[in-house]
Amino acid sequence: MKKTIILVFIFSLLIVSKADLQINGYKFLPYCNLWKIESSGSNLFNYPGLFTWTFMQSSTTSQITGIMFLDTLKGWITHTSNGAGRTTDGGLTWLPISFSDTTFTTLYNGVYFINPNTGWCVGGALQIRKTTNGGANWFKQTPPPAAGVFNSVKFFDEFTGIAIGRKNVNYNSFVAKTTNSGNNWFEIIASTATENELSGQYWFDANTGWICGRSILLKTTNGGLNYTNYYTNIPPTSNGINALLCITFVNQQTGWIGGSNLDHQNLYKTTNSGQNWFFQNNPAAGNTYAQINDVGFLSADSGWAIHGTPFSGAIMFTSNGGTNWITEEGSNNWFDCLSIYQRKKAWVGSSSGKVWYTYLTPPTGIRTISSNIPQKVSLYQNYPNPFNPITKIRFDIPNRIVIARSEATWQSFTVSLKIFDILGKEIQTLVNEELKPGTYEVAFDGSNLPSGIYFYQLQAGDFIETKKLVLFK
Repeated sequence: MKKTIILVFIFSLLIVSKADLQINGYKFLPYCNLWKIESSGSNLFNYPGLFTWTFMQSSTTSQITGIMFLDTLKGWITHTSNGAGRTTDGGLTWLPISFSDTTFTTLYNGVYFINPNTGWCVGGALQIRKTTNGGANWFKQTPPPAAGVFNSVKFFDEFTGIAIGRKNVNYNSFVAKTTNSGNNWFEIIASTATENELSGQYWFDANTGWICGRSILLKTTNGGLNYTNYYTNIPPTSNGINALLCITFVNQQTGWIGGSNLDHQNLYKTTNSGQNWFFQNNPAAGNTYAQINDVGFLSADSGWAIHGTPFSGAIMFTSNGGTNWITEEGSNNWFDCLSIYQRKKAWVGSSSGKVWYTYLTPPTGIRTISSNIPQKVSLYQNYPNPFNPITKIRFDIPNRIVIARSEATWQSFTVSLKIFDILGKEIQTLVNEELKPGTYEVAFDGSNLPSGIYFYQLQAGDFIETKKLVLFK
């Protein structure tokens, strides 16, 4: 689908250096080439980190085990209560996915989409499911014999994919591969050792990738048909057991592994293609249960590691390749999975069905026309109207005064701007956030809609106004 919101930020007064840039409550951080939010609001938890994380309630109250976003709007989750969820507005609203054709409840551990329509999710009790309509409907696929629980799935195109997990016997490792969109899956013997369940995977391309698990670290260069075990390159633990749960790389040489062991050596880094790994100290290593559940990097310098158990949790950030880690969110949720879309936005799935997010660049969709303070909320007629395919919608947001304990304070408005069809069905949310006083403009792209009459509605505090727009192709 085409991106339906167009962002236009005007960088005026170029005599100001990039290091000094501040736009709509965001400040540029030159040392990690990212943006940091400067504002606060409901559901915000401010720790001495760089980024502010906000949570939203998803379609479940169960533990979220897998999360993936294809862009800033379209995303999916899996959870422990026999289901999943999907969103098309960045997580503001979630549609539940219930796999009701089963006679039992099982957990789902991972999800992967190759485009907005086609994706797979995997879980316990031999579960591999595919959708071709964005997750509205799913059908079961048949795994190879001896499969038990799948923990992760990855597809390289619409035909070729890898699912990893364990067998039901002795928790042995299990790898399944398909080359025909999942119509048939076949087993690949990755290891004959016992109790080495596979948990995480990272692929550079369809041939070269890494898979990690309980006391096992595998690399393949032929699409997963054969593996070399690099586990002995990791510093040994006191009891010889090391549960490696997640893995990521930023290039062929530099990568990280997160996991759990009795020695609290829960985060490792390599700078020589996995030939050697060394422990990186971090705040979560001091917890009673110190496991790292997921890790993701934007560059060799900037990235996140998330920690979570039933007793503690944290989102940690580094801007120097992991030499130092800062706790950004430490509300003791069980943080389990991480998804990062380019340098724009990051999401973390946690306990109680919460999805946490942070912006890495100013939110898309809004152009500030003027910082002059309007006297009232106003919604203007879109221009042009009729339009094909893009029109602009302008609105004013004034200051809002709030009296509390005989003291007057100024507060921003929480503003929503939505598009509806002629039957009153919501088509798209253009804006849903807290805005400072000013005049704003949003571009609406109707490329994917049929010609006809539509409506746009602005809500700001007690103010609600609706206007008509006409798409003519």
